[in-house]
Amino acid sequence: MTTAASATYTTVDSRRDAIDLAALMCHPERDKPVVVISSTKEGTRLDPAAVAKRLGDKAAVYVLATPAVAYSFDEAMPDDTSVYNGAARSYPTGTAWQKNQRASVLRLAYSDSEARDAVDLLAQDVDKMDPYAPPVTTSSTPARSKEPEIVGCEVSMLLPPDGVLVKLADGMARIDTSPLAPGIEPERLFTSGQKLTGTVRDGLLTITSGIHTVAEAVAHARAGITHPALVLNEKRIALFPGLVVRHASLTEPGSVIAVRIELSGRADGKAWKVSAVENPEPEEIVPALPFTIGGEPWIVWSPLAAQVPVEAAVEDGAVPAEPEEASLVPAAVPEAEVPLPGDEALPAQEAAPVPAVEDEEPQAPAPRTAGHTEVAAALELLRSTLYALDEDNQRLAADAEALRQEVAANQKPSGPVPTPGAGGAALELAQRQVALLTRERIEMAGELTRALSEADDLAAENAAQVHLIERLRESIRTEQTRAARARQLSREITAAAAANTGPLFGDPAAQFRHEIYLEWANRIPAASKADMPLAEYGFVDRFLASVEKIQGVDRSKIVAVAVEVLTGIAETMPGRDMHRLRSGPKAGTVFVEHAEYGTAWRVALQIGAASARRLHFWRGIDGRVMFATVGVHDDMGI
Repeated sequence: MTTAASATYTTVDSRRDAIDLAALMCHPERDKPVVVISSTKEGTRLDPAAVAKRLGDKAAVYVLATPAVAYSFDEAMPDDTSVYNGAARSYPTGTAWQKNQRASVLRLAYSDSEARDAVDLLAQDVDKMDPYAPPVTTSSTPARSKEPEIVGCEVSMLLPPDGVLVKLADGMARIDTSPLAPGIEPERLFTSGQKLTGTVRDGLLTITSGIHTVAEAVAHARAGITHPALVLNEKRIALFPGLVVRHASLTEPGSVIAVRIELSGRADGKAWKVSAVENPEPEEIVPALPFTIGGEPWIVWSPLAAQVPVEAAVEDGAVPAEPEEASLVPAAVPEAEVPLPGDEALPAQEAAPVPAVEDEEPQAPAPRTAGHTEVAAALELLRSTLYALDEDNQRLAADAEALRQEVAANQKPSGPVPTPGAGGAALELAQRQVALLTRERIEMAGELTRALSEADDLAAENAAQVHLIERLRESIRTEQTRAARARQLSREITAAAAANTGPLFGDPAAQFRHEIYLEWANRIPAASKADMPLAEYGFVDRFLASVEKIQGVDRSKIVAVAVEVLTGIAETMPGRDMHRLRSGPKAGTVFVEHAEYGTAWRVALQIGAASARRLHFWRGIDGRVMFATVGVHDDMGI
């Protein structure tokens, strides 16, 4: 990025800077509104210096230098919040504008007056952005600096399903992976001991460097390659954490499949087209982009039918969890695991995440360890998680029993009361089916809403394109009218100049030769003049007198046909009807010859007119032309 010295605005002129600007827009701790001005191929329509001067310290102003930079900015921004084609958009602070596009107002300009008005409108938009500012705290604690401090950290422990514990120089913090990679285990994203940088607020770390972005993953998954993908459910797969595309697959969720990228789409997962590849050769598959810079690919395809997240290797000789622990779960309690023996008195830790158990039956995966010092903490976390799951299981069993009793009490006395299966299995199956149908209905409603939104966007874009096409057509019609007027004016000026200009030579023969040369110079292109020179020529005594005497044909036409004769053009033009002159009108008459001048020829000055005019000339064996007379069609004399 480059900052103008004479005005307080910044020019974004590279793809990397556009992605960084999009990250700044979406940062929840940004404390000042921002105005982004896009450019066309001809440059900006709005004056960025005027916008920056008008806004002052109220907002920061950025200029996207080229349409290509605006495209990169569009890929990295949320839906319907980008700016391009010479328009400008204002962004309030906070993150509410990412889901409410009306909070970030777009201003267009197609003329100078509209551009001046857009500056005033942008200033009004920024003045109205106070309601979107983050709430002001009244705490007595010292206020933080406006710019969040960048700190370094090290990954200490993974907290499934969506947490990562990191070490700071003066304490600990947590990374919430749900907004980074929804539905993906942290084991696929980070490794113990990994170095990261970011900003810390309220105990949560926001990563600023050390990981690849979704935009980089889009560029990596180019069309035509075979790429590994993680199956999220029967309708969606993930090419990269945060890059989720639609693809129907019968493979078990959590498996890694190979797909062929038929069409590369956008960063929000739209416009992608992929197809499954059965049993591909390993060397054909392009490795997935690492989630962390310099790390291993975040998923790896193998010939196995399904893959699960690979646990990290135990460091410093630590003993891995015994597989026999799974056998400690009683058969009568399928929903969750129970505490390990000897741990019944351990209370549930409040910081341990408790997965939902109503619809699915997840098992708490064993957390990664980072040495002897962290093994005890990991085991403690596992025990507390199992304890909490057991309490939830008992609570759900009690709720199910109460529900069965309520159903039995509401039934009619005359009807038989159905006996529930052991452990309420039939009721539990029905509840799961209802929950599944409810989720599918919600998902279908969401897809319908998104489809309607996309249709509205396409309709608006189509209307804008139709408006633009009509403006271009009007511009073309205006320019064509101007060009026609200019040509007409040029012809009128040329005709007036010719009419007001008298002979340039006192000798009629010299004047006619001058006119022939000008016609040849103007008519024959520069590249063809060497191949089409004027032949040697002269005039018989009565030729110039016949030119002055003839009526019904312009002198310029006689000069033009004379040039066609001298350059050989007349012989190839059907309209000139050039042929040898006979002594009479009948075909049996002989051709007219002259001992000194050669053969007589006739060429038409006019076609289809009464008494059409003809030009007679002699041409010798050496190619020399002697212009003889100008007369009407029936005049055969020469």
